[in-house]
Amino acid sequence: ICFMEMGVSFKLSYYNEYKSYLRMAAKRVTCNGLQEYLAAVKEYASHSPFLFALFTGSPNANGESWCPDCVKADPIIEKAVETVAPPNSCLITVLVGDRPTWKSPSCDFRTHPDLQLKSIPTLIKLGTVQRLDASQCSDAGLVEMLFEED
Repeated sequence: ICFMEMGVSFKLSYYNEYKSYLRMAAKRVTCNGLQEYLAAVKEYASHSPFLFALFTGSPNANGESWCPDCVKADPIIEKAVETVAPPNSCLITVLVGDRPTWKSPSCDFRTHPDLQLKSIPTLIKLGTVQRLDASQCSDAGLVEMLFEED
């Protein structure tokens, strides 16, 4: 079976590869702390029609987040970013700090009026009320729904 796209003939076996090639991958940005996050949102809001933020525990000496829920959710979120996130979207990964910093009631991410995080990981589709908290971030179906275009 052959398909035509922009005047080019493709065999079925190559069609999906071609479509993946045309799809622009989501941009990924990593921030350390609230001020870097706020600066990234300001910078990328004008460049990306879909902006997402993932709040996660900072890496430990082994390079893995100290937060077990974050470790569990990471591959699920990564897969959704690669396969479902809209073209030209941007995922801002925000490192909230070590465990004592995050657990502090005065943690910037807990007290900031636009965030008021209660748990990590937290995945937010910015500019909407859509948000996944903690164990919801390990549910592939919910994560994929969050990344889909409206």
